[in-house]
Amino acid sequence: MYRLPLSTALISLALAQFAGCATQPAVHQASEPTYTGPRITLHAAPGNAALAGLASKDETSAIAYLNARRAELGLGALASDPLVAKAAAAHASYLQTNRATGHEESAGLPGFSAADVTARVRLHTQTAGASEVFAVYGGQRAPQRPIAEIFDSPYHRGAMLYDWARAGEAVASGNSEIIVVDFADPQPAIGATELVAYPYDGQKDAPLAWQDIEQPDPMGPDTRYRGAVLGYPITLSGGTNAHIELATFELRDGHGKKVRCQIAPLSAADAGRNTAVCTPFSPLRPQTTYTVHATGRLTQQYGVANAPFDLQWSFTTSDPHERAWLEQPHA
Repeated sequence: MYRLPLSTALISLALAQFAGCATQPAVHQASEPTYTGPRITLHAAPGNAALAGLASKDETSAIAYLNARRAELGLGALASDPLVAKAAAAHASYLQTNRATGHEESAGLPGFSAADVTARVRLHTQTAGASEVFAVYGGQRAPQRPIAEIFDSPYHRGAMLYDWARAGEAVASGNSEIIVVDFADPQPAIGATELVAYPYDGQKDAPLAWQDIEQPDPMGPDTRYRGAVLGYPITLSGGTNAHIELATFELRDGHGKKVRCQIAPLSAADAGRNTAVCTPFSPLRPQTTYTVHATGRLTQQYGVANAPFDLQWSFTTSDPHERAWLEQPHA
């Protein structure tokens, strides 16, 4: 699960959420005061036009792929830092050597460098905070572009769209394939009254589906959807101190028909989460325009903002021949 920057990102992908006295006068509940502060809006997403301005259009590296997605959303690029990459490489090696799957390391085990991601990064460079995403693949389950599948997982996506300044990546191969991406230095850029939607408003190539292999499970704990192919998760992400609670989430297809969508349940442990999720129960239809109407509340820690939001946007799904995800073998 993704938390605020000073905590390790605890996310990983698995192999393969009176009756009153009658004599007293009636007491009327005071309604919530009308909010008169700044309106919560969507962060402007320039879309594919922003890709033309990238220094490199090569998306073969994880950071290049993430920077392309961030550019589409109007977010700043991650600087590729070899010192942060050293921390990622150390953890990738630890995971490979010990066949481990966590973000923490245990002293005494082979390859131990430091207990958590912030400590590992600080072995190589000073940072105000750090976070991490990784995936472990084995057997038949080895996607051609692992970073794209990690990005599809909604809580991983929230971490990768966070206000980070630097990143480093590493890959370890052996009994399994492991990719680790570490992030360093929170650099607030998303406004206190802004939310980032993905798929974004006006997107023309939104993915159709996703396999539910994430922990925590955005469909909720102990559901029958673990491992199932579902519709592509739709996310709203905030900045450095944001916490988002969805009240309603209405998804409609091109004919105006409602599409069933599961809002990710929140628990007491989710107070630091900067991403809200709604996952359709079934894959989306290709080349179809969907509209979203989401309401809820955005709370910025430290009292920066505490406001309701009412947002609407639309996106269009991709041609299935351009992204043959559903036809790929999955464990």
